Amino acid sequence: MPSFLLRLIRVAVVLLLAAGVALWLFFSREKPQKKEMAHTPPTVLCVPAVSGSSDMTVEAFGTVIPRNSVKLAMEIAGRIDYIHPDFREGARINKGEILLRIDQRTLVLDEKRARVQVDQSRADIRLLKQETLNLKADAGLAHSNLKLTSKELERFRALAKNQFASKTSLDKVEQQYLSAKNQLQKITNAQELVPSRMALKKSALASAQAALATARLMLEKSEIKADFYGFVMTKQVQVGEYVNPGQVLGVIYEKDALDVDIRIPLEELQWLGSAFEDGGRPPVRLTIANLEGGRSPVWPGHVVRIKAAVDEKTRTMPMTVEIGTLDVKDPLLLLRPGIFVKCRVKGEQKEDVFKVSRTLMRSPDTLYLARADHLVIKKVKVIRRFEEDVYITGGLAPGDLIVESPLPGALDGMPITVKKGGDNP
Repeated sequence: MPSFLLRLIRVAVVLLLAAGVALWLFFSREKPQKKEMAHTPPTVLCVPAVSGSSDMTVEAFGTVIPRNSVKLAMEIAGRIDYIHPDFREGARINKGEILLRIDQRTLVLDEKRARVQVDQSRADIRLLKQETLNLKADAGLAHSNLKLTSKELERFRALAKNQFASKTSLDKVEQQYLSAKNQLQKITNAQELVPSRMALKKSALASAQAALATARLMLEKSEIKADFYGFVMTKQVQVGEYVNPGQVLGVIYEKDALDVDIRIPLEELQWLGSAFEDGGRPPVRLTIANLEGGRSPVWPGHVVRIKAAVDEKTRTMPMTVEIGTLDVKDPLLLLRPGIFVKCRVKGEQKEDVFKVSRTLMRSPDTLYLARADHLVIKKVKVIRRFEEDVYITGGLAPGDLIVESPLPGALDGMPITVKKGGDNP
């Protein structure tokens, strides 16, 4: 028992000491000082609103097509005996070069034969003209001879009447007269036939000339020449191959003569309306659509034609853009048929328009403005959203400060601090 009481007393002493220390620490503590928290308005970055004229650009996509492409085909049948060395897919061709030719040996012989017939017909006409001159001279002699024999006949008839000439002599003179008259008649008949004979000779010449022209035309059709500077799109023939009329042997298209058909949504046509007034041709900037980061060259162009009907499936207005020329050294970046391009059509110009970034909009039609160090939540009139820009025509004034800093829990009229250029945040 004495040991138990001793331990109990020890525990009680320790507890009393601990309680005493705790009370001393509680009453000897320092009281904290109260500080008033100062309310600091949030600091915001602002950009000034600037109005001006803006071009309403419309974006569309399309595929490049050749403006002038030709399917090559022979008009006559034959065996191909010549193909230009550059007549292969992707190669450049020059105007006037012979691209394809069929065997011309038979055609050359036909042309020579027709030329000989023309020469022969012309010789026949010259011969007939000379014969006409000869007949004219013969007719003069025949007239003189007839005149002399007529006088001789009259003289012999007078002599025979007075019995100074025999019947035999008179008959002989009459026979000479009839012979001279017959000769004159033959010459006259021949002269009467000259116009008909000349017409026949000229008809023969015309026929020979037509045959010669046909032979030369067939000779010309035996080869195909390039009518323009361009490129070979396809080649479908080899040397020695027999071809028929109308058979497609290849396709070529003209250099620097490319178009692109685009389709403009009907709701975007409102931005192009005045651009077509008085025969206007809106300018277009074209880039290769699948080249990102500005690596594509920019080609100039113009809208040259609006199609006659709206596309019923897509409800878009088809237009044709004529692509201008651009000197591009890299052959991989040349515009070629089939390339998918992006077209930016310059539309009408709007005046007194504010163009702001989409990131500044707090809602589809709301901006945060800074006025007299207070926040103003402003409704604005948005007429268009295009790419990363928003076009505003109402609710803003030039010089208004548009807040671009984030403001969670923003309230209209709340105080703010506008950060100026060069200030530290």
